[in-house]
Amino acid sequence: MFLAYVFKLKPNSRQDKLMSEWLDMLRATYNYCLRDRIESYEEVRQPRLGEYSNLNTAAPCSPLTCSVSKSTSLGHPWKVGKNKQKTLDEGKKYNPRRSAYDQQASELPILKKARPWYQQIHSTVLQQNLKRLNEAFKKFFNEGFGYPKFKRKSRFRSFSYPPGQVQLNNNAICLPSIGWMNYYKSREIPVGFQVKTVTVRRKADGWYVSLRLEDKTVPNPPKIQLSQIKTAIGADLGLKKLVSLSNGETVKNPKFFERIERKLRIRQKRASRKKKGSKNRSKAHHSLAKIHQSLTNQKQDYHWKVAHQLCRDVELIIFEDLNIKGMIRRCKPRKDESDKYHKNGQTAKAKLNRLIADASWGEFKEKVKSLTEKLGLHFLEINPRNTSRQCNHCGHTAKENRDKEKFLCVECGNFDDADINAAKNILEKGLKFLNISQVQLPLVRRKVTAKESILETSFSLENEPSNPTKKSFKQLSLFDFKERSVSQ
Repeated sequence: MFLAYVFKLKPNSRQDKLMSEWLDMLRATYNYCLRDRIESYEEVRQPRLGEYSNLNTAAPCSPLTCSVSKSTSLGHPWKVGKNKQKTLDEGKKYNPRRSAYDQQASELPILKKARPWYQQIHSTVLQQNLKRLNEAFKKFFNEGFGYPKFKRKSRFRSFSYPPGQVQLNNNAICLPSIGWMNYYKSREIPVGFQVKTVTVRRKADGWYVSLRLEDKTVPNPPKIQLSQIKTAIGADLGLKKLVSLSNGETVKNPKFFERIERKLRIRQKRASRKKKGSKNRSKAHHSLAKIHQSLTNQKQDYHWKVAHQLCRDVELIIFEDLNIKGMIRRCKPRKDESDKYHKNGQTAKAKLNRLIADASWGEFKEKVKSLTEKLGLHFLEINPRNTSRQCNHCGHTAKENRDKEKFLCVECGNFDDADINAAKNILEKGLKFLNISQVQLPLVRRKVTAKESILETSFSLENEPSNPTKKSFKQLSLFDFKERSVSQ
């Protein structure tokens, strides 16, 4: 089983400065190697220039002056024949040509000699940085994405250590080439779990470390067979209500951005008026970044609580497959014959785009999906076509059935909440897709006061066995029902 824990670090001034310098140097190496890989691939990609070409003159040239590898020109392209016999004994085909990652990694010793300041970075951190680039290029080749983007300073904020490099001792952690430092131990690491990959990340309010833990003796829960599914629920995403469920229950959308919108607007105006390059401008932007991070933390915390509550009583969760990027895309400009622009409705759509972005539907669904995989449950997304216009009682589909949040079927007179009706249709379409005949809906939970919620938390933890993993999971599963409203 794998777990991921995040803790906040307490570096001293020397360590803080050192890690910031590491990020700058690693970003420069990443961008340099990325440019080399793009240019090497472009040399052989264009068929009109032949297999070997020169980008500057756009003419064929000798293979001796071009890269032997089509992926990179850095490093040594051929392996040393030390492991040739070992590879042949294993029954594998021996390929003397190095991969793009191995070729660029062989250039690191040369880099440290040419630029001695790179010697302060641990060698495994430099290697992990190249692996990060290699993974980005794998997506480019396998999934059809475009070239990986060059990283600017605000987009490059982390570096990683491979397994077996970092040491832990109570509330202190030792990062190679940086030293020992304390961290806020917000929860105990479960007994038996070993530290694997460690990622150090800089945020607006300080440095954080993410520990990937593994315990091979703890098996992952087996996934429930489709034929054994007894409980399922459909979920419709919205703006006023974050989620509407097919059992008649709704989860309120807190709209965290609206609460601090005025504050953000004032702080952004102050930061824009500071002199460029000044310390006051840097302080203003740093204060602004803290507000954005606080907003992100609030949304993530709320989404995780709702996700745990959804996965508590069901074995199958069905969502609508929304094209969120298309929904928040800007409207196309409108021109007449004289090339004059006309109103295209973008001003009226801007607030809707902000509300959709604030709800973060995509991130919420990813959290639910990861949680279902961890617990062995099933997660499904289906096409939401006509789910908001179709009557769940008689099946009649018409645009006139829905009036904002009200649903009144013009055929049979069925009256219901529009979002709950859509959730019921989503559930039916999902069950039909999986060829499941009958399921049970979870019961609608009553409202629980804050006092009852605290008593439930203390009682459940007192009666739980001394297992730190189970305790932390129980704490995350509890949800404040004050934010819920039950449809009557």
